[in-house]
Amino acid sequence: MAEEKKYWDPETETMPIDKLRKLQGERLQELVSYAYEKSKFYKRKYDEAGVKPSDIHTIEDLKKLPLIEDDEIRNAPLEDKLSVPWSEVNQCCSSSGTTGFPEPLAMTRNDFDIACIDSAARLEWTIGVRPTDIVQHLMGLPCLSMVSRVLGAATVGEQAGRGRMENQIVLGKMMHVTVLETMPSMAFQYFEKAKELGIDIRETNIRLIVGIGEGIAESFKKKAKDDYGIAFRDYYAASTAGELAAECDYGRGLHISADRIILEAVNPDTQKMLGPGEEGELVMTNLIRRAIPRIRIRISDVASLLPYEICSCGRTHPKMSKIRGRMVQIINVKDKKFFPIDVEEVLGTVPELGFDYQIIFDKPKLDRLKLKVEYKPEVKDIPILVKKVEEAVYNGLGVENSVELVPKGSIGRVLFKAQRVITTYQKS
Repeated sequence: MAEEKKYWDPETETMPIDKLRKLQGERLQELVSYAYEKSKFYKRKYDEAGVKPSDIHTIEDLKKLPLIEDDEIRNAPLEDKLSVPWSEVNQCCSSSGTTGFPEPLAMTRNDFDIACIDSAARLEWTIGVRPTDIVQHLMGLPCLSMVSRVLGAATVGEQAGRGRMENQIVLGKMMHVTVLETMPSMAFQYFEKAKELGIDIRETNIRLIVGIGEGIAESFKKKAKDDYGIAFRDYYAASTAGELAAECDYGRGLHISADRIILEAVNPDTQKMLGPGEEGELVMTNLIRRAIPRIRIRISDVASLLPYEICSCGRTHPKMSKIRGRMVQIINVKDKKFFPIDVEEVLGTVPELGFDYQIIFDKPKLDRLKLKVEYKPEVKDIPILVKKVEEAVYNGLGVENSVELVPKGSIGRVLFKAQRVITTYQKS
């Protein structure tokens, strides 16, 4: 029996860092020249900034290029962004449309086959998906099934069960599914519904969740391992940005596909680059997409680039922290700022709680954090648990808070991303 390969692309994933940075510089230089020549959007931006392709030689020159707001490129005419003839457009994806009408994302065949499918396959291999796996997809994204096939894994697509979770759970058990690819909040719904159907997740073959589309607190990962015996690993991507980073089984950050992606963290106010370990807004450059180049796009997600070291898994690419949240998700309670995932980290340390919670905004400015949290059915003394949770939140976040505990299933389940922040006041 052939020995399982350790990496999807061994030569690239273990490339010495100086060679990797040289490759990044060469690809950046070529990309900027290409975008300036082929794209009206980038030619205008670079002319306005007074920068020419000949000014770009290494990745240190990246800061010479203007930052581009996501809304700016999203709302630009498609023909101004498109950098290939229409005859070379082979695929169209789109943004999710959560903040407006979905942005059409035209792709060449290479954009789709390499920048999307092959890049995703590498990240999923990093996470631990293997040809021996049977992967169930719950995201409604057909490209994920294509990635599984490229990996050599068997698939149970969302069409199996026709999108009904009850059917998907029963079919997953019958098909001996080993990996779920879904949003973490949807995975917890899957576990919950399975119990209602009389299926013990621990007695299925599921061993791994590839968490896509939203973050999950480390404490929630531990709770899922304790409750269900299943590992969660992070996969970071954005339709407008590309397949960006993934977590290996050693954890401690996500490996960036740095030969294809450059990530920066910048101060959102000054727009200055931040150093290793400094948290800020992420800025993304995709080095290999060509139909619509993405160069120094502000993507609103907040994280840090970690101090460089070769990972214990042997990969040499730089790593990033997990995503804390988006700029618009910052919660401010009496000048203490944090994200929903910080609340989640605290709640995950209380074993009597379930996995669903909401942060309630009953007025524009909060002087106290208000939470609604589900508790497990076996809990008997609610007042004692309320006090325990409020103390944990105060100790973890340093803010006054009030907690409402509700039975499991009381918080409405959503079909897409979990709605963690709920506004109850009338906005003017």
